[in-house]
Amino acid sequence: MPHRRSRSVTLAEWPATLRHLIRAAELECPRGHADGLFELTALALRKIPSRGVFDPTTRGEHDLFVAIESVARSHLELANARAAWRAALEAAALSLERRDEIERTAVQVQTVSDTAYFYAGLAFGLAAAHVYRAG
Repeated sequence: MPHRRSRSVTLAEWPATLRHLIRAAELECPRGHADGLFELTALALRKIPSRGVFDPTTRGEHDLFVAIESVARSHLELANARAAWRAALEAAALSLERRDEIERTAVQVQTVSDTAYFYAGLAFGLAAAHVYRAG
């Protein structure tokens, strides 16, 4: 069963640049990515007025992390990626201590990478907002 978008506002009510972004993602991105982008953008539109910009390194953002994880599972195949990771670790037949060390290191690398990509996306988004607003 396909996942249905839950919308607090319709796409037609969004600013033109965001509508174009979602429509472009529907045409150009892998299946599910546009829905994920839509849900995260809707989340941002709800949260930014009351709390400001989301910083992934800030503690106490449980509701946002749950929402992001939900989008990753629903639209970006996070469960499949995690299952493949677990299967690869199991197939390596390493000791539990060695697997834990590898997992801790992988999480650290992924966290740094995710943060860098988040900030790059944020910088591009803020720059685009500035350019489009000035034009």
